[in-house]
Amino acid sequence: MAPSPQELSLLLDPLVPESLTHNTRTLSNIRSISGLLLGIAAGILGLESLYGFGFYLASNLLLSALFYFLLAGANPQKYFAGAAGTRGLKNEEGKGRSQGAGAWREIWLGGGLFSEALSGFVLGWAGVGGVIR
Repeated sequence: MAPSPQELSLLLDPLVPESLTHNTRTLSNIRSISGLLLGIAAGILGLESLYGFGFYLASNLLLSALFYFLLAGANPQKYFAGAAGTRGLKNEEGKGRSQGAGAWREIWLGGGLFSEALSGFVLGWAGVGGVIR
């Protein structure tokens, strides 16, 4: 009996749930640490109001681009699960769309970008900005 496409995918490119969890956790840790460091930098630079948040968004855009192009090689399906939890297998409706296509969201918008990292940024920004002034 011939292997199914899903079995063949696992044989050719094995990415187990533990690896996906590790990759997601590592991305979240990097985002949290960089959020705090960016907050400290914004406090030192004396950025206020929208300039500070613009600094945060621009810096995280650059950081996400580095993750996407350098680390993931513009192919995030190899390292992250995507929306449906599978990596690049055709969906059952036969539309030809890849279910792993949502993996780019994990790099560009995931990892606590608007939760843990943002709170670390605000904490570092307010703390260092208050000490300096």
